[in-house]
Amino acid sequence: MTGQTISHYLIVEKLGGGGMGVVYKAEDTRLHRAVALKFLPNEMVHDSAALERFRREAQAASALNHPNICTIYDIGEEVGQQFIAMEFLDGDTLKHRISGKPLPFDEMLELAIQIADALRAARAQGIIHRDIKPANLFVTKQGTAKVLDFGLAKVVAAGMSGAASQMPTTTGEPLTIPGVTMGTIAYMSPEQARGEELDARTDLFSFGAVLYEMATGRMAFSGNTAAVIHEAILNRTPAPASQVNQGLPPMLDEIIAKALEKDRKLRYQSAADIRIDLQRLKRDTDSTGLPAATRAVGAVVEQRRLGWRAVVPAVLLFAALTAGGYFYFHRAPKLSDKDTILLGDFTNTTGDPVFDDTLKQALTASLRQSPFLNVLSDNKVSATLQLMTRPANTRLTAEIAREVCQRADSKAWIGGSIASIGSEYVVGLKAVNCLNGETLAQAQVTAANKEKVLDSLGEAASKLRGELGESLATVKNFDVPLSQSTTSSLEALKAASLGTRTLHEKGLAAAIPFYQHAVELDPNFAGAYLYLGKMYFGSGEEHRSAELFAKAYSLRDHVSEREKFDIESMYQANVTGDLENATRVFQEWLGSYPKDDVALGNLSDIYGSKGQYEQAVELSRESLQLSPNDVVAYFNLCWNLTALNKFQESRRTVQDAFDRKLDGEVLHSNLYYLSFLSGDTRGMAEQMAWFEGKPEVILDFLSLESSAEGHSGHLRKARELNRRAIDSAERAGRMEKSSSFRMDGALREATCGNLPEARQAATLALSRAPLGQNAEAAGALALAITGDTTQAHSILQGFVRRFPQNTLVQSVVLPTVQAQIELVRENPQRSIELLRTAAPYELTNASLRGCMYPVYVRGEAYLLAKQAAAAAAEFQKILDHRGLVGSCETDALANLQLARAYAMQGDTTKAKAAYQGFLTLWKDADPGIPILVAAKAEYAKLQ
Repeated sequence: MTGQTISHYLIVEKLGGGGMGVVYKAEDTRLHRAVALKFLPNEMVHDSAALERFRREAQAASALNHPNICTIYDIGEEVGQQFIAMEFLDGDTLKHRISGKPLPFDEMLELAIQIADALRAARAQGIIHRDIKPANLFVTKQGTAKVLDFGLAKVVAAGMSGAASQMPTTTGEPLTIPGVTMGTIAYMSPEQARGEELDARTDLFSFGAVLYEMATGRMAFSGNTAAVIHEAILNRTPAPASQVNQGLPPMLDEIIAKALEKDRKLRYQSAADIRIDLQRLKRDTDSTGLPAATRAVGAVVEQRRLGWRAVVPAVLLFAALTAGGYFYFHRAPKLSDKDTILLGDFTNTTGDPVFDDTLKQALTASLRQSPFLNVLSDNKVSATLQLMTRPANTRLTAEIAREVCQRADSKAWIGGSIASIGSEYVVGLKAVNCLNGETLAQAQVTAANKEKVLDSLGEAASKLRGELGESLATVKNFDVPLSQSTTSSLEALKAASLGTRTLHEKGLAAAIPFYQHAVELDPNFAGAYLYLGKMYFGSGEEHRSAELFAKAYSLRDHVSEREKFDIESMYQANVTGDLENATRVFQEWLGSYPKDDVALGNLSDIYGSKGQYEQAVELSRESLQLSPNDVVAYFNLCWNLTALNKFQESRRTVQDAFDRKLDGEVLHSNLYYLSFLSGDTRGMAEQMAWFEGKPEVILDFLSLESSAEGHSGHLRKARELNRRAIDSAERAGRMEKSSSFRMDGALREATCGNLPEARQAATLALSRAPLGQNAEAAGALALAITGDTTQAHSILQGFVRRFPQNTLVQSVVLPTVQAQIELVRENPQRSIELLRTAAPYELTNASLRGCMYPVYVRGEAYLLAKQAAAAAAEFQKILDHRGLVGSCETDALANLQLARAYAMQGDTTKAKAAYQGFLTLWKDADPGIPILVAAKAEYAKLQ
């Protein structure tokens, strides 16, 4: 087939083949990228079961968008040949990689974590692979694991795990017969070998067998016949991996043993659980890739080679360390990992103002490296001071620090001091019990000169951590010198500390210049780039924030472990846009720092971006428990509850914040939206009054108002409010935000049928760069609706080039806009096919205005294809998610589209009711709106 063109794929070379398919490398002539084409063998073309498995493989895998799962691009048929177009991978299968030899420990662990995460993602979408084995796992030349071949996959109800999922509901016709085993015998779970009903835990057993083989080079269950292997799976346990491959850590044996439990109730209950244990094992390894205990084993083996005399000193040393370790680890710790501590202000007697605030900022960075200590956040300190009726910038002297400490339910506060003796500096730290004033620990160090102060402070902090009860192991493993983890420039650190203080006192815009000055003073100050990026992101400046996150990412080797997680997560979420990789980083972060409220809150945002609101709510609650005075945490929980239609609980969440004397524009935005959803015009007016006269926040509220007016068909008023929002943004110098508002308006106009206005607004916004990715996406869809497919396609080509890893671009924006282009071309079936890719993320709140446009366009495609029942289901889906799409034009217009679907079905009663619902909602809408004119005409015909 080499040289042939199948559809728009040019066959380049044959890569290989197996029982279920022959694979070729090809070039996608439309998007100019390499792909792999998998063809069903000729002898199976007329095998209905084989055809169904082939189709199911494409459907199952295409529902998944994950860096460790081979991406499915397309499925098609050309001249009777069934094919799947998928991601082209360069590397080897895991089977070839092992080839009878254990993998290096570091490589094995990294690949295992990636595979576990892929299984977690598959289960989240209700997919059980059922054929996990080395031959179906691929390792790219970059060291990335990829799960392949979903030909035996089973689709069950998503969101269930463990015992709750023992009796899954299969969608579609089953591809297996009860009592008949499917899969590869050597990697089957006991229940699979017995032909029983399966759930996701079968994949975990198979993964355990793969993990054993990676660690030892041997199969966990082997034999000369299938019957022997079958008996071994049911009744035998393989020898511990550490016995087969000496030097492996005992914890790996425990992980493998739990994965290979015969009783699935005792096995790992989710891939997330096994991944966390693997991440912990990785965390506990040093640069050699093996834990300390394993290195000790290696040392003893080496000393045996050197002879008895070499062993004697080692034995004596081990005894001495053991004795010392006993007394160290068995003394009563001063703090527990459940306690929080407050950092007071430093006493500076040097007369040098460069140390003011700076050392406290540095100490915060140093202590936050600890997985053991929980430093009270600036937000909680500010909120506590507010409860004490003190300004947020109040100096935390010993007296005030102790009161804040008590009110915040902290266990201790830490005070610091710096004094100069000639050219030297003496730095002291003291931890004090909040309740009784007892000194819990103290440390003092001397810096030879001013340039050595930061690292000397870090040394003092490390000593204090050990004195307060943290283990020597974590102090050692999480202790990057301050000059490396922050900056060696005291002036740059001072600028950053002033930025932090200004942020809490005056907000984002006022704080930005200080952080900008910090990176000017030290161009390698990674932390300053990170926080500057967050500030621009909070201001809606996507381009600038992405540049800063990328810069921080390039410097990530010069920060603490905790800050590295922060930088990597921001990079994945906002530069590459790879939400699955961002999820992985946040979970690794929480594996090392399980009580980090920032990681919990941001991971909650990621789940919201993926449209997984149950998980988002759970994480929001955890974050709020850790930071009960964090206004943003209340906002996140409120929004996620609202997306789940839990309006009363959402309103109670806002009230809980007010009861704590907390306030902020995000809470009033929540109340406005909740009032809108309940039709409470008085409540909406109260929140409008709160925002008036607040120029720093009014622009976002004006956009909210504009959306609410558009929902009722008041497009003139919506335009005026949107214009005010645009003007406010431009006056504030926030040009990217201004363009975003323009594109929002353009998409609303296009959907309502005002095509010339939409095209004009979108074209104007495109001419006024910079444009954020979300704004550009909305513009592309608006232009596609207007029929300007050339310009829409041009934007998509730019997206393909600039955002190859962006989850929402690849899985939501591209298929939705392409589907809309196909609608304009009157090719509805192609639209429906394209939108299959969007299904896993169609409830996202972070793309195409969070208005469920993939669902709306799919519904329109079904209408055009005369598939009325399917269309009705899509539009009803929008109406069922009122909390998510409440003020979107898609929510209002879904009533009309549902009416059209009922009319097409011949159900006049339901059609009339739906038309009446839409016309009542738009009873005082602007006259002449094209979609309203059409709706009235259609309704009249039903009378």
